[in-house]
Amino acid sequence: MEKAIHNLGKDARLHIIHILLQNRSKKELADELGITPAAITKYLKGITHPSDEIIEKCIEIASEDEEYHEIIKVIVSDITEALMELLREIGIEKMIDNEDIQKLKKLLDKAFDKMLSTSPSFV
Repeated sequence: MEKAIHNLGKDARLHIIHILLQNRSKKELADELGITPAAITKYLKGITHPSDEIIEKCIEIASEDEEYHEIIKVIVSDITEALMELLREIGIEKMIDNEDIQKLKKLLDKAFDKMLSTSPSFV
């Protein structure tokens, strides 16, 4: 999972912070992550973005609903978008049916769901 986290884009990282802020204040989240509330504010303003280690901590502190449903969806969506961007850049996007990409996304969703349902710890 470390590689998937490392490859997350800035928007996905910010989305994960937003997910966690739905159920806690900036101060509470900062305390749980071992950072300052000012660091959270910098993430939200786009001045900096959460490091791999912070994203790993986000996953560790997330509730089951946050982690297993929302955060996994963000990660899968980011991976799928990165693949589509690569295909567009190298000019073979049209060779791969968009339906195939949707199938890949569904497979990734199922794989994450299965992994999470059989493991007490995500990371």
